[in-house]
Amino acid sequence: MNKLRRMMIFKGVVESGSLTKAAEKLSLSKSVISQHLKKLEEEIGTPLLYRNTRSQSLTNVGKDFYAYCLKISQLSEVAWEKARSKQSELSGRLTVTASYALMQTIVAPALCKLIQTHPKICLHLINEDKPLNMVARGIDIAVRVGKINETEQSQQYVGSFRDVLYKAKGSNFKASTAPYIANAWEAKVSHYDFYDVERQVKKSMSFRAHHKTNSVSDTIGLIENGLGIGLVPELIAFDNHKLERVVPEYELEKVDVYSVHKGSRDVPATIQIAQNAIKNYMDAHQFVLKHALRN
Repeated sequence: MNKLRRMMIFKGVVESGSLTKAAEKLSLSKSVISQHLKKLEEEIGTPLLYRNTRSQSLTNVGKDFYAYCLKISQLSEVAWEKARSKQSELSGRLTVTASYALMQTIVAPALCKLIQTHPKICLHLINEDKPLNMVARGIDIAVRVGKINETEQSQQYVGSFRDVLYKAKGSNFKASTAPYIANAWEAKVSHYDFYDVERQVKKSMSFRAHHKTNSVSDTIGLIENGLGIGLVPELIAFDNHKLERVVPEYELEKVDVYSVHKGSRDVPATIQIAQNAIKNYMDAHQFVLKHALRN
């Protein structure tokens, strides 16, 4: 490292024309530059510069040595530019897993937009409501509900959503007696606390699974066909005119969504940009949702 540094200092002295100007350009003291030049010439075993109080000139060896220093500097610039260009021309396989609801509504649309800018990225999407082993499955990003406690994985907050208890529009189902359509992640008996924010009232409800599905789209399908009631993320069903809320005055608390990467440090550029794309899409989707509900 010292050799390379001294070579770049020597190059700076040659191009600046004097030790004083080189010191200003390199933000080093004149004495430090002089010491580096002296050490460089000692290690090479011959003078590189003829210097006096008014001027400096290269020796024959110095001319050849400067040419090599210039090539090294140019190569380093090329290396930097190549590395930076990789940031804007991302490529390779990107494996992402998410629940059915988040994949359909947020993740897949966000990554489709990303591919329009970076067409060399190859997507591998895995729909799965249950957490998967990211290392064993070669997963780059997992979009999950709730924060994880593992220190060897980095996570970024994506946004939040609220599950809503729905029934088929026009049906007479009541929360206490209707057949319950459970999602794959729900237990045989599920317990929830609903809140009336305006009246500051809490209402606890329990539901025993009568039907069960392994995807939110199937849950929605069963609800639409009048088989019972079930929880569906509001960000999916808010504009579904076949559904209506079972207890419109009550709502569940929001749940947070995170994008998780299996490494805790040095997150690759492709992963960072993909995580940001997912977050930005979620932000835009939530804005549309809030505007629609307000109207």
